[in-house]
Amino acid sequence: MISVILAVIVGGLFLGGALMAGDAFKRRSPARNFEVRLIEGDQFTIRVRGWAGHELRIIFAGFAAMYDIQEPRIVEGPGRVFSIDWPDGLEEAHILFAVNYLHYPRDFDIDGRSILSAARVRRGNLTGIADNQSAFIFVPGYDTHFDRVHVVDDAGQAYLGDFGSTAFVQIDDARMPREVPKLFT
Repeated sequence: MISVILAVIVGGLFLGGALMAGDAFKRRSPARNFEVRLIEGDQFTIRVRGWAGHELRIIFAGFAAMYDIQEPRIVEGPGRVFSIDWPDGLEEAHILFAVNYLHYPRDFDIDGRSILSAARVRRGNLTGIADNQSAFIFVPGYDTHFDRVHVVDDAGQAYLGDFGSTAFVQIDDARMPREVPKLFT
C-alpha cells in the first residue's frame, strides 16, 4: 500500500514538473510571437498549370480539411492555367503551404508531371518583405526540399521561406522559373 502511495506521489511530482517545464518553454518559444495574418482575398491569387480541374478539387478538399479552412474557388483559364482563390482571405502561412502543396499533394503521384504553381501577393501583405513590394511565391524547378517555398519581390530580391521558421531569409539565388510571371499575364 505504501509503495502505491509513493508511486502516485512520485508520478504526480513528475507530471507537475513536466507541465511547469512545458509552460516555461512556451513562454520562451519564438513561435509564441508569431502573428497570424489574414490576407484578404483580393490581395493574392494562386495559379497553377499541370493539374486537371477535378484533381485540383480533390487536392484542395484535402488541404481544406487538413487546415480546417474553407475550400477555394477554382477557375480554369486560358492554357489550362487554373486560378485558386479564397474570396474571404487566407492566413499568410496557408498561402505558402498551398503553393507548396500543389507540388507535393497527399495521395497523388507527381512522377511524369510538369507542375508550375505560384502565388502573386500584392504589396504590404507578406511579413518580412518590404511593404512597397509585391511578390511571387513559388517552388523552384528540381526542388529537393519539401518544406519550403521561394519568394521574389518586384525589386528582384529573393527570399527563402522555410516552414520551420517564422521569417523569410534573403538569399542570392532566386531560382524562379521564367514561366512564373507568365501565369499572371
